[in-house]
Amino acid sequence: MRQAFAPLLCALVGLASCVGMIGDSGDERAAAAAFAPAEPTLHRLTRPQIQNAWLDLFGKPLTMPADLPVDDVLYGFSSISAARSTIAPVDAEKYENATYALLDQIFADPARRDALVGCPVTAVGEPCVKDFVASFTTRAWRRPVSEEEVTSLHVLSAKVATDLEDEAQGLKFALAAVLLSPHFLFRVEVGEPGDEGYRYTGWEMASRLSFLLLDAPPDDTLREAARRGELATAEGVQAQASRLLDDPRARVTLTRFFRDFMNIGKLDALDKQPDKFPQLSATLGPSMRIEMERMFENNVFEKEGDFRDMFTTRDTYVNEDLARVYGIEGITGPEWTPVTLPDDGRRAGILTTPGFLALNAHKTQTSPTHRGRFVRLNMFCQDIPPPPPGINTTLPEAEPGKPTTLRQRLDEHRTNPECAGCHEQMDPIGFAFEKYDAIGVYRETDENGLTVDSTTVVDGHPVAGPIDMAELAASLPEVGACIARRFYEHAGAHLAGKGDKNSVEELVADFVASDYRFKDLVLGLVTNDGYRYASKPSQEVKP
Repeated sequence: MRQAFAPLLCALVGLASCVGMIGDSGDERAAAAAFAPAEPTLHRLTRPQIQNAWLDLFGKPLTMPADLPVDDVLYGFSSISAARSTIAPVDAEKYENATYALLDQIFADPARRDALVGCPVTAVGEPCVKDFVASFTTRAWRRPVSEEEVTSLHVLSAKVATDLEDEAQGLKFALAAVLLSPHFLFRVEVGEPGDEGYRYTGWEMASRLSFLLLDAPPDDTLREAARRGELATAEGVQAQASRLLDDPRARVTLTRFFRDFMNIGKLDALDKQPDKFPQLSATLGPSMRIEMERMFENNVFEKEGDFRDMFTTRDTYVNEDLARVYGIEGITGPEWTPVTLPDDGRRAGILTTPGFLALNAHKTQTSPTHRGRFVRLNMFCQDIPPPPPGINTTLPEAEPGKPTTLRQRLDEHRTNPECAGCHEQMDPIGFAFEKYDAIGVYRETDENGLTVDSTTVVDGHPVAGPIDMAELAASLPEVGACIARRFYEHAGAHLAGKGDKNSVEELVADFVASDYRFKDLVLGLVTNDGYRYASKPSQEVKP
C-alpha cells in the first residue's frame, strides 16, 4: 500500500523543497577576501539528532528503529561528514522503513494518536486536523511553513483517505511525507542578506545552536527567539547558547565532540592479542573510552576549569577493567570510582590514559610513530604527509640473538632520508610514551626484557618522560589554539580555510582570554562571525 503513494510523496517533497544558492563561489576570490566564511550547506541529521527529533515530535514511549544510516567520520568529525552527505537509495529505504515503524506505534493506539493531534481523527479535512498538520510540519521542518506547502499536505492526506477509505491513514501518509522530506532529514541552511553581510536566518541559527549544543531540534524558547528576530544579534545568540549550556543534554553532545576529537569511538572495538595482555577483557575498550569522556566532563562541567589541565591532572575515573591496567587494588565491578593517581611520575592527563595509549598502538606492541602522529595532527594541528608511493614502511627485523628495543629499530628506520623527514616529527613525541605497552600498562622493560628509554627531545625541548611530555603539551600555545580551531571546524562542519583565518584567530584569542575554559570557547564560537555569517552562494540548489 505504501508503494502505491510513493510517486505522490515524491511529488510533494519536490513541491515542498526550498530554493537556495549553494555552491562554489570561487577559491581565488575567497582567498583574496579578508573575511570569507564558508558557504551555507545542507547537514544530514546524524543518528542521535534524528532520534532526538523524532522524540521531540512524538514523545515517549517510542521504540527507536535500529536500522538507520551509519554516521561516517570525515576529517575527524561526524559533523563534517554529515555536511557532505547525500542519501543513497538504500539509506532512503531505511529512513522510509524507520518512519513508518514510528508512525505505526502512534497510529496503532487511537488514544495516543488523537492526543497527539489534539482531537479525534474523524476527517482529515476537519480544522483541528488541518491545524495539527501545519503545526507538526513547522516543528518538524524547524521553520515556518508556507501556505503552498501546507496545502500540498492536505491534498495528499485527502487523496489517501479517499483511496483507502480511511481518514487516519490519510493523516498518517501526510505525516510520513513531512518526515521523509529533506527539510526534516537535513538541516537546511541557505542564509539571507543582512545589514552587516550575508548571514544565517534566525530560524537557521536556532537549529545551528540547538543541534550543536543539544543534538536536538530547537525548543519553544529558541523558536520564539527566532520568531522575534533575536538571533540576528550576537547578544541574542549568546543568551540562548548560555541557556542551552545549562541543559543536561549539552554534556552528552559536547562529550560527543570530544569523542570525535580524540577518535576514541574506535575503542569500542579494541583489538589486541589476548595472550599478550592478561588485563584484556571484552569491556576494556569501552571502559577506556568512558574514562576519557568522564575526564572531559569533569573538566568542562564539574570544575569548569582550564582545559589544559586535561593534560596534567591525576584525577580520573576507574572501574575494575581499568584498575587492572592501572594496577590499583580493591576496585571491583563495572561501577566508576573517582581516584587520584599517585604522584609517582608515572601518569598524568589524557595522554597517559590507557585509552589514548592503546588506540595509538599496534595489536601486540607499541607504536611511537602512531602516538606521535596523533599528537602532531590532533593536538598541534600540524600536517604529516603519507609515506611516498613505493616506500617500504616495514621496520627492520632485529638480528638473531641481538634483541633491540623498538626505539632502536625506529632509529635505524629514520636513517633512511625518505622516511626521516616525517618520522622526525612523529617518533620523538611517541618515545616519551614508550613506558606504556600496547594497552597502556606501565613498564620499565619491554617484551624482550630490555630497559625502556622514554627520554626524548621534541622541537628542541628536552623531555624526560611521559609527564614531561604532558606538561609540555599543556604549555604550548599551539595546543590551545588547535583545540579552538578543531571546535570551530566541528561546529561549522568544514575545515577552516583562508577565509576563516581571522575568525579562527579571534576564537583562539577569546579562548586564551578565558583562561582556556571550554564553556567560554563555546560561547566565543557561537558569537564568532565565522559561525554567524556565510559567504553568499552562487549555485542554486533544491533539496
